[in-house]
Amino acid sequence: MLSCKFDPKFLTDKQLSCGNCNICKARSKFDYPFKKDLQYSEQLVDVIKRHIENNTPYVCRRPTDVKEPDIMVIDVSHQKSLVCRIEAKLLQGYAFMKAAEKLGEFLFPKETLVVDEPKLLSYFKCQKEDLDKFGREIKIFVVWKFDRPCHDIGGITVFQELSELKKIYMEHGKKRKFTRQATGSDYVNGQKIGITEKYHFSLRECRPIEELVPKILELTPSLD
Repeated sequence: MLSCKFDPKFLTDKQLSCGNCNICKARSKFDYPFKKDLQYSEQLVDVIKRHIENNTPYVCRRPTDVKEPDIMVIDVSHQKSLVCRIEAKLLQGYAFMKAAEKLGEFLFPKETLVVDEPKLLSYFKCQKEDLDKFGREIKIFVVWKFDRPCHDIGGITVFQELSELKKIYMEHGKKRKFTRQATGSDYVNGQKIGITEKYHFSLRECRPIEELVPKILELTPSLD
């Protein structure tokens, strides 16, 4: 079930200030299980696909290139025209408790939404390539399932359109970047699989998941 049920832009500093639960620690466990995270992310992709297909006339397909966002939303009534793309992000485990210390600008740990920076840049590239290929902008929506252990806002799902995220990325630059320490769990058969370069957005910069379907239905695909 994907839900938010409130507008995250109205979250206050008080609501985002961590209390005394002490669930999240200001130190890393240095454990980033790549295979486990991939499995849970795939489950989220399936949930989003069902959500889109159950509430729009469109169908969802996997991308033709692994570097592209997770889901292609297709209008089969228009010669299988590409309506938009969706990328799924699952945030589990502890909040980034050292956000204020490690980032170049203040963000509360509870509000941070992380994305691998190389992947974010690949989405920017994908949108440009779509424009060159189709002659029109293909919207890309990034969806975050916020499965942090926070008792109040844990479990919510939010999204934002890529062009809005790009504006934030261009405005804030390196202030939102953080490169974490690589650990043994980042490696599979001696090859580094885990991505350590991270970029951070805020819950307050996103929209509730309830607005995603209406946004998609506003899009009118042309014949490709």
